[in-house]
Amino acid sequence: MKAHHFLLVCFPVHGHINPSLELAHRLTNLGHHVTFATTIAATRRLTNTTTPHPLLTFAPFSDGFDHETLNPNRTFPQLFSDFKHHGSQSLTKLITSHNEQTPSNPFTFVIYSLLFHWVADVAAALNTPSALLFVQPATLLALYYHYFHGYGDTIPNQKLPGLPLLTEKDMPSLLSPTSPHSAILPFLKQQIELLDQKSQSKVLINSFDALEEQTVKAIDGLKMIPIGPLISIGKSNGKNGSNPLFESENYMEWLNSKAKSSVVYVSFGSVSVLQSKQAEEIMKALSGHTFLWVKIDEEAQDKENGKIVRWCRQDEVLNHPSVGCFMSHCGWNSTIEGMAVGVPLVAFPLQIDQATNAKLVEDVWKIGVRVAANSEGFVEREEIKRCLDLIMGSEGNERRDEIVGNAKKWKDLATKAIGQHGSSTFNLKAFVEDIDNSD
Repeated sequence: MKAHHFLLVCFPVHGHINPSLELAHRLTNLGHHVTFATTIAATRRLTNTTTPHPLLTFAPFSDGFDHETLNPNRTFPQLFSDFKHHGSQSLTKLITSHNEQTPSNPFTFVIYSLLFHWVADVAAALNTPSALLFVQPATLLALYYHYFHGYGDTIPNQKLPGLPLLTEKDMPSLLSPTSPHSAILPFLKQQIELLDQKSQSKVLINSFDALEEQTVKAIDGLKMIPIGPLISIGKSNGKNGSNPLFESENYMEWLNSKAKSSVVYVSFGSVSVLQSKQAEEIMKALSGHTFLWVKIDEEAQDKENGKIVRWCRQDEVLNHPSVGCFMSHCGWNSTIEGMAVGVPLVAFPLQIDQATNAKLVEDVWKIGVRVAANSEGFVEREEIKRCLDLIMGSEGNERRDEIVGNAKKWKDLATKAIGQHGSSTFNLKAFVEDIDNSD
C-alpha cells in the first residue's frame, strides 16, 4: 500500500471536528499524511489544544469571517453561501499552491464533511478523487436519501429499506418546515444529488458493521463504509483538547470520591442551551440522584447532591467507574461515545438528528430509555425522574437489566470493531487500497 496524502476538509463545529480528527489520527497511524483543513477561526482553536503529530498538519481556509465562523448575525443560507464562495476560492488556492510547492507529496485524496459538498467540486476540478465523511449513523443517511427520492414527508409509519419504523416524533427536526434548521434542507439535497451523480458513491460512516449491518447495504448506488466509532475507546488521549479556563473545576477529583455507577452525567452538547424552565425541571428530577452536569451557560457550582461545571473532558468522564448513566441530547458523537463505554443512556433529544438517534437508542439497540415530551414539547420532572429511576435502579428490574446488558454487549462490539483485526479497521484499510486500485 502506497502512502497517500489526504486532505480532510471539516465543517467547523465540534460534532464534525472530533470524529474527523480521530479519522485523521487513524490514517496517520496507517502511515499516511493528513492535512486537516477547516475555517481559520476553528483552526485557531484546534492548534491550541491538539497534540502535534509528524504526519498531521493543519491548513486553515477562509470562509469570509475569519474571526468568528458561526456568526449569529448570518442566516443559514448566508452561512453556506459564504462557505461555498470564499471556501472554494481559498481551498483551490491551498491545494494548487501545496501541490506546486511540494510535488513529491501532493494531495492524493480529499475527504469532506456533510454540507461541504462544494469541496467535491473543487477536488474534481483539480483531478483529485474525493469521498464524503458522514458523521451521523447510516440510518440518517438512508433516511435523507429516501426523503429526496420520492418519499418526502411520507416516511413516518412506513417500512423503508435501511430504516426502522419511524413515527413523526422520531424524524430529524430539520425536515419540519417550522424548524429553524429547515433552511439546511436545500444544501442537504445538493449533497444527495451529488452522491447520485456517481454510479457507486463511497461514503465513510461513523458507525460499525455490527451496529447497522442491514442499513449500510440498503441503498443501491451508495457504498456505505463503516469506519467507526470515531472515538478513542478505553483511554483519554487528549484529542478533545483541554480548556485552561475551566481546568480548576476539579470534576475528576469529585468523581473519584463517588461510589461505582452512582453518578448521573448530564450533558446537552456544546451548542444547545436549554430553556430555563426545562433546566429547572431537570434539576428537580435529579434531586434523588448524585449528578455531574455540564452547563455551558452557567458558572461552576457545587450542589447538595451534585456538581455543575461549564466544561469537561467527556471521554474521561464517561470512562470513569462512578458514572452509571448518561442523560444526553443524543447528538451522534455523544450517543456513540456512551455506547462505546457501555454507559446506559437517558435520551433527551432536542433538535437536528437527535430524535432519530434517540429512537435507535431506545427501540433498536435498547441501550437506554427516551423521555416523553408533553403536547407542548416540554418534558416534565416526573417523566425525567421515571427514566432516571429506571436506569439507576437496583438489579432485578427486567427492563433495566436488559438495557444494562445491551450496553455491555454494544461496548464489546464497538471495541472489537476498531481493534487491530476489527471490521472498521479492515474497512478503512480496504478503502485506502481501493484508492490505489483506481489510480
